[in-house]
Amino acid sequence: MNLRQAFRRERGFDALLSPYRERADRIMVGMNLFLLLVCAALAPVRDTWLAVLLVGVPTMALSWWLMRSAGGTLLTRIFMACAFMAFTGLIIHQTGGDIEAHFTAFGLIGVLLYYRDWRTILAATIFIYLHHLVLGFAQTRGVAVYVFDTGAYWRTFAIHVAYFLPFVTMMGYLAVWLRREGHEAAHVIALANEIMRGDLTKRVEVSQGSLQMPLISAVVSMRDRLLDLMRVLPVPAAVVRMDTQQVVTVNRSWDEQCAAIPDRPTPFAQCPVWAEPETWPALIARVDGTSDRVLDKVEVVMKRRDGASALCELSLILLDDAVPAMAIVTAEDITQRRQAELEMQRLAYRDALTDLPNRASLYRELRAQMAAAAHRCAVVMMDLDGFKPVNDRLGHDAGDAVLRIIAQRIQHTARDTDFAARLGGDEFVIVLRDCRSADEAEVVARRFIKAIGRPVVLEGVAEGLSIGASAGVVHCSAGAADIEQFLKQADVAMYRAKNAGRGCVVVYQAGSEPHDLMRADAGST
Repeated sequence: MNLRQAFRRERGFDALLSPYRERADRIMVGMNLFLLLVCAALAPVRDTWLAVLLVGVPTMALSWWLMRSAGGTLLTRIFMACAFMAFTGLIIHQTGGDIEAHFTAFGLIGVLLYYRDWRTILAATIFIYLHHLVLGFAQTRGVAVYVFDTGAYWRTFAIHVAYFLPFVTMMGYLAVWLRREGHEAAHVIALANEIMRGDLTKRVEVSQGSLQMPLISAVVSMRDRLLDLMRVLPVPAAVVRMDTQQVVTVNRSWDEQCAAIPDRPTPFAQCPVWAEPETWPALIARVDGTSDRVLDKVEVVMKRRDGASALCELSLILLDDAVPAMAIVTAEDITQRRQAELEMQRLAYRDALTDLPNRASLYRELRAQMAAAAHRCAVVMMDLDGFKPVNDRLGHDAGDAVLRIIAQRIQHTARDTDFAARLGGDEFVIVLRDCRSADEAEVVARRFIKAIGRPVVLEGVAEGLSIGASAGVVHCSAGAADIEQFLKQADVAMYRAKNAGRGCVVVYQAGSEPHDLMRADAGST
């Protein structure tokens, strides 16, 4: 690698190290000012005021101007290194050449630590060598300059070259490594800030040389793995900057499932992903009220890619200790799951044939009614009359059709406060809520009997079917101790109604004979 290629390669490090070097420029200007004051203090010793005015003042002025107009550039760094050496040479001159070697070494160390650039070390070395070569030779010719404190010019110059060459080589090597560490640190900070800003939409472009640096390679790998993880998440995910309220990153699932985020800058609350614009501010208000800044599985309505509404479980993590603050949002469409849950619940508590509440629903309703403080309810238990011949003559499909029609009539007849259920077979139960007396329950039961008794017309059957019902009524005042006894009392009353004749209603009376609690199978016809 020639010198031109080496300089070109160094330009790849300059951009990230610019903040270091701009600060170094300011430090070097301060150091040059200090050295100018030292030179001014030494001027009376050998009457070197003219040298201070011709060398020190212009050097100081030019270094200040370059710091202001071209801070951090290579030209400024090279000048600052040479300026440091110029002040070094001026002080050597003012002290009669007594401290040239040590002071030059200190100057090179300062340049190394400030700039971490071997080019400045090279420039400073060339400058001080030329200073010793030219002015030292002029000293041997009687010019009133002081570089060496001995007249053996060439021998002294050769000693200085031999003395400084290993030292300068070491300084250059250290500059390369310090530059490498500074570049690595600056690169890592830049990458970390990029990650903190939430910009995870693209992979980081890093030179092959930088990727060989372990810390940069680790951060880049971490960022890319984070991007990969977000990309393969099965649920939509988005990162929102809280200072601008704008989405900076979404994953593939979000793009595929959720309404698109506008290309123009748009506050997240106004993005079409929300069914209601107030949803996002409400979520932020809720998460602000939590100690851990986390909301887990909050149900909200969002918009799908096709514009349809969807019920989603949304989780939100607010990272307000970062700068800028970020919010990570995940949203899972649970519309189908919720529909499946509702369907399973319906199947668990509804009768599959008639869609009336089933036995499990009936027991749940009775538990609620008997636990209520008012405890004012009644039960109407009905058994169909004339249903068995339908099954025998027309088949079970016709019987199922009849049961569905009867169930519809019961639903249409029931009041808003009534709870109708199919107990099983051709038996139905209506729970009358807030029923004041058995007489009131009896009136309601007769209304059901009348509705059921209308002829039933089936497709393919020439004449209407005559289906009736017998009903047993029991009021909670009869003193049932539990649900089973409550239903048993209604069953006893219904058994008596069936024995009394078609379409009868019997109200259970407390104190029934024990044999009445046994129901014959022959009664359910």
